[in-house]
Amino acid sequence: MGIEDIRDALVIRERSSFLLTDREGRMPPGNLQGFGIYHADTRHLASLELTVQGVAPVMLLSTAELGYAMEQVMTNFTFEDGDRTVRRGTLELRRTRVLADALEDTLLIRNFNPFPVRLELMYTFSADFADIFDVRGYRRARWGEHHAPEVDEASVRFAYTGIDGRARQTTLRFDPAPAELSASQARYEVELPARGPREITIEIALNGHEPRRRANRRRADVVRADYQRWHEGSTSVVTDNELFNRVMRRSLDDVRMLWSESEAGEPYPAAGTPWFDALFGRDACVLSMQMLPYRPDIARATLQLLARWQGKDHVPYRDEEPGKILHELRFDELSRSGELPYSPYYGSVDSTPLFLMLAAEYFAWTGDTRLLKLLLPNIRAATDWMDLYANLGGDGYVSYEKRSRKGLVNQGWKDSWDAVPHADGSLAPPPISLVEVQGYAYAARHRLGEILARIGEVELAGRLLRDARRLQRRFNSEYWLPDQKYFALALDGERTQVASIATNPAHCLWSGLVDPARAGAMIDTLMSPPMFSGWGLRTLANAHPRYNPLGYHVGTVWPHDNGIAAFGMKIYGHEEDMLRVATALFDAATSLEYFRLPELFGGTFRSDHGPPVPYPVACRPQSWAAGTFPLLLQAILGLKPEAPDHRLRIVNPHLPHWLRSVRVSGLRIGRGSATLNFRREGSSTHVEVQEALGGIDVVISNRWPL
Repeated sequence: MGIEDIRDALVIRERSSFLLTDREGRMPPGNLQGFGIYHADTRHLASLELTVQGVAPVMLLSTAELGYAMEQVMTNFTFEDGDRTVRRGTLELRRTRVLADALEDTLLIRNFNPFPVRLELMYTFSADFADIFDVRGYRRARWGEHHAPEVDEASVRFAYTGIDGRARQTTLRFDPAPAELSASQARYEVELPARGPREITIEIALNGHEPRRRANRRRADVVRADYQRWHEGSTSVVTDNELFNRVMRRSLDDVRMLWSESEAGEPYPAAGTPWFDALFGRDACVLSMQMLPYRPDIARATLQLLARWQGKDHVPYRDEEPGKILHELRFDELSRSGELPYSPYYGSVDSTPLFLMLAAEYFAWTGDTRLLKLLLPNIRAATDWMDLYANLGGDGYVSYEKRSRKGLVNQGWKDSWDAVPHADGSLAPPPISLVEVQGYAYAARHRLGEILARIGEVELAGRLLRDARRLQRRFNSEYWLPDQKYFALALDGERTQVASIATNPAHCLWSGLVDPARAGAMIDTLMSPPMFSGWGLRTLANAHPRYNPLGYHVGTVWPHDNGIAAFGMKIYGHEEDMLRVATALFDAATSLEYFRLPELFGGTFRSDHGPPVPYPVACRPQSWAAGTFPLLLQAILGLKPEAPDHRLRIVNPHLPHWLRSVRVSGLRIGRGSATLNFRREGSSTHVEVQEALGGIDVVISNRWPL
């Protein structure tokens, strides 16, 4: 049985480690929610419980808002200490956990009684070294070797050798040393002076790494300073709406929270904590495009790392083919041993065209010819993959069919087993040509074709542009549903239209594949009650036989999906519809804890009674959910980069009713930058170019160039 509910869980994360606890910061023994301390897809500590006088203390406050640290403020129940009564609420226990090079768990106890107090504190702990897939319900064939714990007066060391031959370790160091220490418990006899404090710290080192603190600096200060540098290195956005400022700050914080390093020290954005805390090709490409106006270095790192892992051979077990961009890369025991195919796994039909789209968009923002030329072999291999290996139907459309016996049946972004149903509810047979993937393939060919011609790759550019034009003509005929005035979800293995109304076609607005004459009718369908819940667009219309407002891809609302759809509406000039989607998501974010958009939430109609219905096991944070508002703001402001021509085009900026002014400082375009002030007066939005450096020309336009 897998994880069923982490709605109220707290999570903190730093680099490739995270801590997942219940709402009160607890990790109870034998919990079924997957709580624990994880590193590189391995649970290094399965439980860690604190009791005072044999019972859990009274919880007053519990928060993980910072992202890298959590805090619980607790107090005591009434208890007897010899001939004195220690009344409830006369002790404060403040527990702070910070993730940096190790997890630092500090308990500060204060006695507010006018007399000394003696306490018995007990920490109970265990380590299981469970693989992330064990935690999620996978039934493995064999385990490695759990070694006997090593215990001394102030530390406990757990060790495990996996079936992949790798050693994994967890070390707990207690300061001060407890009165008694075993392989499962640390007991303290604490004497608190009248109105005095005591402090206990546990340092938990993962995988044998020796923690290295910077001299005389607390771990929290080190990470906080790094977050501050992250913000200073990002484009600055300040608006007159403090709630929106907090939403944007949370977005940037969550992207930083998911920033990771591979074993070789290469940076990348993890897809989402806790279950997708790894490099995912599709997610990394989408996030990188969402963040290009704010941090183009994310796109550069993503392109380089995905290029390094680009498929080279035919390996059916991993769904690998030459030129294909990976789906996910894991470092867990089961994947490294080969029991699961995720080190890396290539079962994604859209990672490859999204990689090509990202290369084009990165160049449009940066004009980075050097990187583009370095990536040329990867670009050629990726375009060849679309032509040679993804053309499973023989009709030129990019399609998928799983090869791996342990691979994904569906390989688009909606990759659950029931994500591609016909209108009658029956599942589409493979090979499947998803509608949005044709949009990505079109944008990749069209945008890269124009770029490659500029750097002398005339033959390749010409081929890509011809293929893009041919695809556009055929697509708008063969995917169109004339009776519904909408596009099909896919073509199935028999080349039959999958005539379900879903959000997938909206991505073709973002990519520019839709015939402008059909965009209005299509957007009307998207914004109709069967699709628009009031909190956003449902993945599947609520009249469909398979609709479920809590089905992963068959009726829920995904923020990134909505952001892409809204951007597409902007491109086709449907500003009011774009703002309606943006407003729904803004209302959702301001009603959710920490102003954080989750991976997805329920698709039920919006009520007057509170926030959207949570999806029980949604990742929080999740990368492309974090990137949703940065992308939406780009659409609202109409920012279109043309760095190779030293130009920033601003297309019909249109502030919503909840924004009167937006200031964007340090927006990078090529080697230049711009500072812009936007102000809404009535229904009109005006822009002032306060500063344009590096030869950048700012041009105001009324229409987005397709």
